[in-house]
Amino acid sequence: MLCFLVAGVVGNISAAWYGPATVTVPLQYSGDPYDPEVNDVRVDFVGPHGATVRRLAYFVGGGKFAATLVAPSPGKYSARFMLNGKMAAEVRNAVDVEKTLPHGFIGVKGSRFAWTDGTPYFPLGYDYGWQGIPRESVAQGVTKIGKAGGNWSRIWTSHWDSKNPFFPEKGQKLPGRELRQEPLKTWDEIVDAANKAGVSFQFVLFHHGPYSTTTDSNWAEHPWNTANGGFLKDPTDFFVDPEAKRRSKIWLRYAVARYAHSPAIMAWELFNEVQWVDAIKKNPSRTPDVAAWHKEMIAFVKSIDPYHHLVTSSSSESLNSGIFDDVDYYQPHTYPANVLASIGGTKFKGKPGFFGEFGPPGGPGSNYNKMVRDGIYGGMLAGHAGAGEYWFWDQVDRAKLGPSYLAARKVIDESGLLTHPDAKPWTLNVDTPKRADLQVSAGGGWEKSTLTELDLPKVDVRALGGWSPYFQSLDGANKTWASPLIVKFKANEPGKMQLGVGQISAAGGTLTVWVNDKQEFDQKYAPPATGGRRGVRAPAIVDFPAGPVVVRIENHGKDWVRLDSITVSKLGPAANGHGMGTRNWALVRTFGSDTSDVKISGLELREGKYKVKVFDATDPQTSDKQVEVKKGAFEIKDLPADCVLAIRK
Repeated sequence: MLCFLVAGVVGNISAAWYGPATVTVPLQYSGDPYDPEVNDVRVDFVGPHGATVRRLAYFVGGGKFAATLVAPSPGKYSARFMLNGKMAAEVRNAVDVEKTLPHGFIGVKGSRFAWTDGTPYFPLGYDYGWQGIPRESVAQGVTKIGKAGGNWSRIWTSHWDSKNPFFPEKGQKLPGRELRQEPLKTWDEIVDAANKAGVSFQFVLFHHGPYSTTTDSNWAEHPWNTANGGFLKDPTDFFVDPEAKRRSKIWLRYAVARYAHSPAIMAWELFNEVQWVDAIKKNPSRTPDVAAWHKEMIAFVKSIDPYHHLVTSSSSESLNSGIFDDVDYYQPHTYPANVLASIGGTKFKGKPGFFGEFGPPGGPGSNYNKMVRDGIYGGMLAGHAGAGEYWFWDQVDRAKLGPSYLAARKVIDESGLLTHPDAKPWTLNVDTPKRADLQVSAGGGWEKSTLTELDLPKVDVRALGGWSPYFQSLDGANKTWASPLIVKFKANEPGKMQLGVGQISAAGGTLTVWVNDKQEFDQKYAPPATGGRRGVRAPAIVDFPAGPVVVRIENHGKDWVRLDSITVSKLGPAANGHGMGTRNWALVRTFGSDTSDVKISGLELREGKYKVKVFDATDPQTSDKQVEVKKGAFEIKDLPADCVLAIRK
């Protein structure tokens, strides 16, 4: 285990950090310079008064090794390079670390994050997985995130844009366990750009494709595949094979040695969406192997990282498999019909958490801006440790999302969010004099619905996370997940209900709708002629009378139909909202077609007069108002169509 020796200092408890500075020397060695079992190179940095700080060294090519120092004490440090425990080189006054890191490194503080110096850190940004925008490098993309007000991103070790050092260039073969320097230099550029932009990112070390034969598969290209001269016959064995684990640790060790000095790394993310690997999706009995691999790799990373970066791993499925027991924070992903419900309705227990990816089902949607704001504020106002983070980075410029991010940055910095970590989500009711069509959308994913009855119009937007859009057949193979959907409401006048129908399963399905026990709609959706899943279909529309209405929706086909949304004419207010708060402070978002006169109730604020700072969520503009809270409610007029209210004494 790597030692970290400094008089009076343990781990990253230091109040300040100084550096970084790098020293590089030529060393005589034999064998693989990347494999620490062959060439274990470490450096003892000896500073003022003899304090010694040990760091891992890393091979940079040309027979040279380097080591980078960030130290808990300023001054000049000599460097003693140790090769397999023996002195190999010494450089007097090798580095001078006088510059203080602005805040140190990111850690967990309660249910949120904070820098070493105690400054709160609330992630806001969007993913930038790989180079996917013409003439824009990942480093340039990260710079753009910072200019848009973001302080977070998430970047993959992907081979198709040459960021994976253990994947060879096409047509080449890497010798043994060696790594390629070209991807490592690309990561240098990314880390440097992130530092300058003030963006801290999750360094995604592995992703599911190379270890899956069913989902985004890259297994056929993997150099460890026996078909390519490797040693793994099956991707499932990645998690247990001794050689695969040895090579995984070589990559983890190298990443820590070369990049851990940077505060731009928020966390090491071991895996992207590990639920898609064959060891889980095709062979669920092997899930304990995946959990054991995570436990082993997390322990390994924590044993060698002197700056104690956070460690996480991601999934879009249940977090109850044991795989994530040892992560520092949770990182689910979601692609639902209702982003606000899915993210805003999620509660994290025992550890901080926030959504590292979100988007609509099946790819980018038409209303990017509203959906992105739903993700950002869905996480923020649910008490998560960060905002929801949008996946489709190539749409940010195209859909002109920049102003929404700049507005969210203003909310985070000026609303009081960072000084109220004890705030709790509230179930709010928003009402307006004008009536509008009421739309409710499914916020769940591929799981059994826990919400099977809707009592409209008063439904918490975040409660819809319990409604799965995959409407199962009462007669199909998945009967234990199937149940009718009941919708109840009282209509002042006759109207229409519209059911938004998305994909159809490969086996096909039906929708049958009864209104007050009278069948009004029966549609069979045939399976796609070419197999797979058929895309969005025309909505199902039924009439309803004035008075009490009970609508029953059933599926008696062979398999599921995706039921994304239900719209009822003139049933709801012209605005909606969600929020969080304490007894003397609140943060509330309202949005709708008419926000000229809004009443918000369900607040747990003490009664009295409050100052309100109104943040336009679509543009970084603010205004000031005053309200009086009585019995947990207040009225407010002339709001932007989508805005955030910071309410304080």
